[in-house]
Amino acid sequence: MKGFSILCLLLSATVASYAATIHVPADQPTIQAAINTAKNGDTVLVAPGTYFENINFAGKAITVRSSNGNKVTIIDGGQANSVVTFISGEGLKSVLHGFTIQHGNSTGFGGGVYIYNASPTVTGNIITNNTAEVGGGGIAVTFSAALVQGNVVTGNSQTLGVSGGVGGGGILVGGAGAAQIIGNTIQNNNWATADGGGIAVDAAGTPTLRNNIIRGNVAYSYDGQGGGIVIENDSDALIVQNLIYNNSAGQGSGIYFGVPYGTRGPLFINNTIVGTSSSPQGSAVYASGYDDQVQFYNNLMIGSSGANAVFCDATYDQTPPTFTSNDAFSANGSGVQGTCSAQGTSNGNISADPLFTGKANFHLKAASPAVDAGDNSASNLPPLDLNGKPRIVDGNGDGIAVIDMGVYEFQ
Repeated sequence: MKGFSILCLLLSATVASYAATIHVPADQPTIQAAINTAKNGDTVLVAPGTYFENINFAGKAITVRSSNGNKVTIIDGGQANSVVTFISGEGLKSVLHGFTIQHGNSTGFGGGVYIYNASPTVTGNIITNNTAEVGGGGIAVTFSAALVQGNVVTGNSQTLGVSGGVGGGGILVGGAGAAQIIGNTIQNNNWATADGGGIAVDAAGTPTLRNNIIRGNVAYSYDGQGGGIVIENDSDALIVQNLIYNNSAGQGSGIYFGVPYGTRGPLFINNTIVGTSSSPQGSAVYASGYDDQVQFYNNLMIGSSGANAVFCDATYDQTPPTFTSNDAFSANGSGVQGTCSAQGTSNGNISADPLFTGKANFHLKAASPAVDAGDNSASNLPPLDLNGKPRIVDGNGDGIAVIDMGVYEFQ
């Protein structure tokens, strides 16, 4: 038995020895040269500096990461193409971590990062000042179950002088898949001539958008849809605990969605969505299409003063989405209009000032009507709030723990 144990240890050491760390530029002069040399399981460790490259993972299950963080380690695409490409069936063990990804310019999708028929892990990066002609100025995640987590996606846009496309100034999630967009900050992105200033979700299967902060994004101002998020075509998206505010669009400055016939559509749970005056009808949320299977639980949907917070379009479907324990409110305006108007104050829904702590601080005051006003039976409830604090606590002191509406739990 002792000999067998020694043999196992020797085998383990032999297997471990196969994983190498390739240093850039000490071992290889460029990141791509290191990727070309690497074998599955290896790590490409990149020293601080600016690397003028357009890199391709070439199907390898390797980790490419910076040694000193994303602020001092930059991959600059030189306006030549997507900065980082995953198009060879990469899986979650193909990891990109800790870089600034900038100055990509794609004639198709994904100016900063382009993912197609692959499912890598993209974490801890700053993705900025990239452009694309068709979709995903910052990142395009297409036909994918990729994990995109903890990134800052900022200042990306549609290529100047190009019109149309599918949108997504910050991120495009498209093509049947199950992408996970989790814990990112998506801000100040722009899609000039179409929809989805922050994120465009288009025929995307069953993606999850959770714990993201989506702010300051702009969709086409004349008739563009979804300043923060646009959801279109067959996209049964799970939208959980996202903070969405200060975005602009012609319709649905926070979220616009349209559901095609015969599909379920998105599920919204515990989001805080604050609209702007750029969308007077459906300032926070605009619902369209065959949306009768869409469900809203525990959301705060707040319109700009004098506007309508939530609008459900009757053009295709007279049966509205289901609203349970939400607050749809607009000072000097209306909460819900259209086919969903009858649900404004029924089934636990309210239309009242949520009493945020500040103009851009969306924590709840103790007296907020949203405290202990949610529905504990909703599916996919987040165990922690956007601050990482426990959910479902007794916020109003009545001895009964009920989840709060919105992204923050009053502690």
